[in-house]
Amino acid sequence: MTAKRYHDLDALRAFAMLLGILLHGLLSFIGLGFWPAQDVNQSEYYFLPLMFIHGFRMSLFFFVSGFFTMMMWQRRGTAGLLVHRFKRIVLPFFVFGFLVFPMLNNMKAFAEWMGEGREERVSGSSEEKEAVAPKYTVPDDLGGAARQGDLDAIVKFLNEGADIDGKYDMDFTPLHWAAAMGEPRAIALLADKGADLNSRDGHQSTPILLAAFFGRPECVRILLEKGADPELANKDGSRPLEAMKAGREITKWVATDILKVPMVWSEVREGRKEVRKLLGGGDLQTVRSGEDKLVQQDDWFARNYMPDGSFITHHLWFLYDLVYLVLAFVLVASSFKYFPLAGLPKWLAQSPLRLLWLVPLTFWAQYSMGGGGEDGLFGPSTAVWLEPDWIKLSYYGIFFGYGALCFQHKGFHQKVGRHWPFHLLVSVLIFLAALSLMERTDLEFRYEIISLCSALFVWLMIFGLIGVFRKFFSGESPQVRFVSDSAYWLYIAHLPLIQVVQIWVSDWPFPSLFKLAVVCFVTTGLLLISYRYLIRHTPVGTMLNGKMTKTA
Repeated sequence: MTAKRYHDLDALRAFAMLLGILLHGLLSFIGLGFWPAQDVNQSEYYFLPLMFIHGFRMSLFFFVSGFFTMMMWQRRGTAGLLVHRFKRIVLPFFVFGFLVFPMLNNMKAFAEWMGEGREERVSGSSEEKEAVAPKYTVPDDLGGAARQGDLDAIVKFLNEGADIDGKYDMDFTPLHWAAAMGEPRAIALLADKGADLNSRDGHQSTPILLAAFFGRPECVRILLEKGADPELANKDGSRPLEAMKAGREITKWVATDILKVPMVWSEVREGRKEVRKLLGGGDLQTVRSGEDKLVQQDDWFARNYMPDGSFITHHLWFLYDLVYLVLAFVLVASSFKYFPLAGLPKWLAQSPLRLLWLVPLTFWAQYSMGGGGEDGLFGPSTAVWLEPDWIKLSYYGIFFGYGALCFQHKGFHQKVGRHWPFHLLVSVLIFLAALSLMERTDLEFRYEIISLCSALFVWLMIFGLIGVFRKFFSGESPQVRFVSDSAYWLYIAHLPLIQVVQIWVSDWPFPSLFKLAVVCFVTTGLLLISYRYLIRHTPVGTMLNGKMTKTA
């Protein structure tokens, strides 16, 4: 193929990166414990756009990256590709990682310093003065007895052979229910009877995490005395200390809408203060990563690059994964010289039946990422540890490999995405179906169906967006070219800035949608200006995008 610039796919790759700013902008309004910025106006409804974007964004990025990797390989050869990718991927990872990782690893401390006493400034409403018990019928089983703190009933059910670590209503063990409801005597009894102190619910949360989340200091104290591990994280990566960062709206949503637990926010807030004292460390921080080890708090490198005992790559994980995928591409592409596949690659790239093999392959990887069906997980993993996640790499490798496969076949450029309105409409319907399935905890094959929905959704979104950008962005535009060129810088540099802006606006008495717009526009605007005047025609810009020629 003749050398040309694919303006549509260039813009599509930039779109995938810029969506990351919106995605990370949403996080302070949701209440995930690992996120340093916690807004006073949080809502569970922000999970919807978050999950929708997460379901396709990075898969789309890796698809386009595979496409351009094949283009680079055909034009420059193996040596030229490796040199180019070293300059554009490996070098930025080390340069920006060295600068950005300490900022991100210390952002929670900055947020706590900025927000000292912020929770106390949020006035309690009249609804908080009295706990309203949601409508809920307590099951007549061991889980229900633990929920009510009925010691006699607990003993009765155990004597009748009830499973002390079994999963009861809400996928909770009896110890989970006792911890969530603040029943310390029930916790002590269950622990003495041999209950697993580190048992997991469907979200992989432990009893001590629930006790901390709801501000139950006496329950936390007993669990610690009995030997519960306060360092175990749930599916979101939150440990008990981090789970307590959830704001009022998220805590209320979990309590009243999901668990049907009565809650008074002022009591939760005060209880969490006591729990923090119980869980707070001294000069040493115990970190569990494979095996217990101690990290000195005055160790500069550990504090700035390995705060949890493992090297965290944050939002630059995609560069780290790209290195593995490019190396795998070189090995596979080189081997095809000796083992030609005749017309198979062309058929795979151009066949209208492509979903018949792409979806099952993606389903397998998606299902494997979620732990064999124990959790409902829509969308891929974004593990940020330096240790390779081979299942995640296999998942993204499917998209990267198919993107590379499609580059040299005209049928892909002519046909894929032609029916983009249909693709996008069906993908939205599939997303809505997956959302309804997530509420059906009683469904036998729930996780398998959600994984299938996720696999179909991501490919329909990719093909639909390819069609949209081919239709509207195939021509050359100086404005679109500028945004496309700037996207790499915007994504690499945005995370510390967006967290600072989130912390800045977190206690503003304005609607969350307005504050979300401020967060995204301020972050994007400042970074676009910095790219235009400080980055584009400098050595940093050359490292990211190659040397740019100044126009008059």
